[in-house]
Amino acid sequence: MKILFVCSGNTGRSPMAQFVMQKLIDEAGLSEKISVASAASKPTDGGSLHQGIALKLRMEKIPFGEHTARMITPNDYAENDLIVCMDKSNVEQVKAVCGGDPDEKISTLLDKDIPWDKNAFATTYDDILRGCRSLFEKISR
Repeated sequence: MKILFVCSGNTGRSPMAQFVMQKLIDEAGLSEKISVASAASKPTDGGSLHQGIALKLRMEKIPFGEHTARMITPNDYAENDLIVCMDKSNVEQVKAVCGGDPDEKISTLLDKDIPWDKNAFATTYDDILRGCRSLFEKISR
């Protein structure tokens, strides 16, 4: 199974979700069966991981590596089983890029928008962790 997490710029919420989910996958020994990546729903200049996001990941002991932001492409729709967005506007942007969602693989991580929380990203992390745990439970059965 291939999962692509998407946020607006691919420097904060979606890579955070990618790295949180990767830790869950690794801890369960499922890295051979489930792969994760992330992308932006809007054009991006290829920025790196936001420093505040990196700091929060370190605080939570979530491993992460080098990250370069990239925008989603129509090819990503064909190559991924799930495209998981951080908010409703990302869903609409992804559908516009990919020409709709005929296979119903585009969704949000939670039933609400995940905030870009400037308070040390605590709310952002808590929401992403909750969403990733729930998604992992569904796909690892």
